[in-house]
Amino acid sequence: MLRIGASAIDITPPVGTALDGYGGRTDVSLGVHDPLYARCLYLDDGTTQLALVVCDLIGIGSFLAQRARELIAERPGIPPQNVLVAATHTHAGPAGVRGKGEPVLVEETARKIAGAVRVAHRDATEGVLKYGTTPLDSIAQNRRHPDWPIDHRLDVLAADTPAGRNIATIARYACHPTTMTGANLEITAEWPGEACRLIERITGGRGIYFNGACGNINPAWIEQRFDEVYRLGSVVGAKAAALSQELRPLGINHQAANIRWDEFTDKPVTAGRLIGEAGLRAVSRTVQVPYRSGPDDETMAALIDALESEQHGLPPGEPRRRVMERLTAARMERVALARTRGKEPMRDEEVQAFRLGDGLFAVCLPGEVFVETQEDIRRLSGLDDLLVITYANDYPGYFCRPEAYEQGGYEAGVTPFAPEADGILIDTAVSVLKEVSA
Repeated sequence: MLRIGASAIDITPPVGTALDGYGGRTDVSLGVHDPLYARCLYLDDGTTQLALVVCDLIGIGSFLAQRARELIAERPGIPPQNVLVAATHTHAGPAGVRGKGEPVLVEETARKIAGAVRVAHRDATEGVLKYGTTPLDSIAQNRRHPDWPIDHRLDVLAADTPAGRNIATIARYACHPTTMTGANLEITAEWPGEACRLIERITGGRGIYFNGACGNINPAWIEQRFDEVYRLGSVVGAKAAALSQELRPLGINHQAANIRWDEFTDKPVTAGRLIGEAGLRAVSRTVQVPYRSGPDDETMAALIDALESEQHGLPPGEPRRRVMERLTAARMERVALARTRGKEPMRDEEVQAFRLGDGLFAVCLPGEVFVETQEDIRRLSGLDDLLVITYANDYPGYFCRPEAYEQGGYEAGVTPFAPEADGILIDTAVSVLKEVSA
């Protein structure tokens, strides 16, 4: 039988640490609203061990993932390709875990990630996995156009003992944790942290949240304050916890008393399914994705000046929106091109896939991915029970849809990658899923 463990290790940095997520911040962290964690799901089928870790961080630099995997390979001895290190993408966590990195913070965080895996390994017990989905569309909106796609699906994976005690409830959805603005200087896991806390209060097991392809999805709020962080987290957490509770009778018993017949009658569980043991498996592939190219800095500066003049004095409405899309993209593209000049034309990135049981799979993508890409991977892979996880094992920036470069806007402006990078990511994801499902 499968052995399952779960853990949560505090990775909160000290007050005074610089925060990451908003470029306009003018000060370091001045308090801790709620702690940050590295949360781990550990699985062992007797032949293969997997460790799926997610941290309350803006992103995971490849150097951080590599160092954590080195430590995990030493103890408890899980191969690097069998280890996922992802981020929730909170915008109020420490700087220094992506980009150039801060060596002391990276080493400390890597050791805590490895510690989370060791604790989950130590506490592992016999268990079963149960999977279901529930609709969720009330907390998110496409941030490029309100009528464009969002993720309508909350994935829930319940890990229970054979007797029905919840070991962990894993939720996966796609939405930016950006309820709070850059004016906030308190460390916080944002609404994914609140979702995990609520899951734990309801189910008694660990709460774990993985983010999906939310590169173009933002939360919908009443006001940007901590009350709303709690509200959004409670929506996600309550739905996930409720589904986990509905899944609990699978493989055990689910009956009701029929007093007219004086007997107990079965009540089928329709919320999801019991995941049969098909053997755990992991596949990891490194692919090269091309950096973007573009005009020199003088040309970009002249374009920005012209667009600023064009938008000046335009009233709110469609003409101004079209100019602002182009202006935002041009401003960001100038920065992105400055960062990529002098680099090699291609960048190595990892795409990872897991088989978690009979017909249940996960695919893990680096950086910020559009929700349309997530749905393309679902469709092209032909796998219905698929967890698409992003911010995984590296943070290289945005992978934008090819049409986004013409549409303009922030994401297409700031991405370091060429338009074909998104297609490479899709093709690789489908390929590794085919391999892991064979």
